[in-house]
Amino acid sequence: MLTRINTASLTGVKGYPVSVEADIRRGMPGFTIVGLAGATIKEACGRIRPAIVNSGYVYPNERITINLVPAGRHKEGSHFDLPVALGIALREHDESRLQNMAFLGELSLDGRINRIRGALPLAMCLREAGIKNIVVPAGNADEVSILQDVNILPAGCFRQVVEHAEGTKQISIYNVNKVYNSKKHEIDFSQVKGQEAAKRAVMTGAAGNHGILLLGGPGCGKTMIARRIPTILPELSYSEKLEITAIYSVAGLLDEAEQVIDRRPFRAPHHTISPAALIGGGAIPRPGEISLAHRGVLFLDELGEFESRAIDAMRQPAEEGLVRINRNSEETVFPAEVMLAAAANPCKCGYLWDETRICRCSSRELNTYRRKLTGPFSDRIDMHIRMAKVSMDMVAGDSISSAGMTSARMREKVEAARQIQKHRYAGSRYRDNGSLDNHGVELFCRPDDEGSRLIASAYDKFSMNMRSYVKVLKISRTIADLDGSETIKSRHVAEALAYRISDFSEHEMR
Repeated sequence: MLTRINTASLTGVKGYPVSVEADIRRGMPGFTIVGLAGATIKEACGRIRPAIVNSGYVYPNERITINLVPAGRHKEGSHFDLPVALGIALREHDESRLQNMAFLGELSLDGRINRIRGALPLAMCLREAGIKNIVVPAGNADEVSILQDVNILPAGCFRQVVEHAEGTKQISIYNVNKVYNSKKHEIDFSQVKGQEAAKRAVMTGAAGNHGILLLGGPGCGKTMIARRIPTILPELSYSEKLEITAIYSVAGLLDEAEQVIDRRPFRAPHHTISPAALIGGGAIPRPGEISLAHRGVLFLDELGEFESRAIDAMRQPAEEGLVRINRNSEETVFPAEVMLAAAANPCKCGYLWDETRICRCSSRELNTYRRKLTGPFSDRIDMHIRMAKVSMDMVAGDSISSAGMTSARMREKVEAARQIQKHRYAGSRYRDNGSLDNHGVELFCRPDDEGSRLIASAYDKFSMNMRSYVKVLKISRTIADLDGSETIKSRHVAEALAYRISDFSEHEMR
């Protein structure tokens, strides 16, 4: 007797449909699972048998063989408990009723259905496969209900699912009562006194999705500014909410209070973080901090204190927008399209540029620290912004007059610039100015004659390399977009040069 139940499995944050085939026939009693099942699935018998019996059903004292199709792909996850148990319990059924249904859930010994990781991406792949009715744990209902054009059926226990599959008692379709609107930020750029030049630079970075490196002594406001970057980024679209929520679902970072991520992430890992935690990894690959910051901001505070291995591991993902991890001859891909923000002191003690304090770093320490901040990774960050300490007059001044631009005003400018880029790159492989490669720069970032002469002069004077040259042009394009100018003019190039030329010249570091 053969039963087929629809479910799905995950590879990274992408799912693929799986058919659970249950064959029950006379013979020596036993339970066998084939089809490249992981350890969690293989030990499912220890949960499934008590769950079936404690739900009031008879567990067959026969030979049970479970096949997971396709058999050639590795499968992992406790959500296979429910479809496997259902295949065993439904010995006689109308198979046509199950063709447009899929089942996800982990079983407790008493038959309750527990929350699972990755419910949203699993449901997304089932929707793409044309399955319109998906049974999920009641604890995952809010998370999966963000999907459109599918019926979400929340189940609390195994008996409830069996009765639904047999047609004796239907599970009600989950109705969403929540309205997912982006929450208001509690912080604002109006709280930052002074540093208007840095705020202008950060707005430029946000408008073109350029990475930024904030350089300055302790207490000048680097972290304060970086933490406010999400307040000026555009609101998430529906597809972006799906992407981010799927990543957090796989990582197990969703809870009952917040089952849908409705605003851009801000991740700030400590400088002691390992490479695997930063970019992802593990025996069963899980997303790292760079993927958890997808479509948001990844902030690396105290960049000079991070391990070189961790920073070097980020170079390729930061450029490609993807993390590729190979395990057991399979490649797992995690999205990692982030706005990079980093902050660093000019030296290890932090007082190299301070006119009132004496730097205590030796020449060797300065050179070692400088190599970290001017290495291959920071060279890939588009904008280097030098910040000075805020004057006492600004600190003690009236809070209203010294506030400067608010987040709302900055966000208006950022959204306007991004709309320009959206129309410009429609139909191309580029998303924004920050994603342009050399070919894209040649097509879209041609300055006028005066701007061309200025950047040519700077190229020779400051010994710029090709990467720096391309980044200056990309930043110039964004500044022109903020200006509403189709042409890149010399003033746009001049401002871009101020954001790109490193302050760490040899004579300043000594």
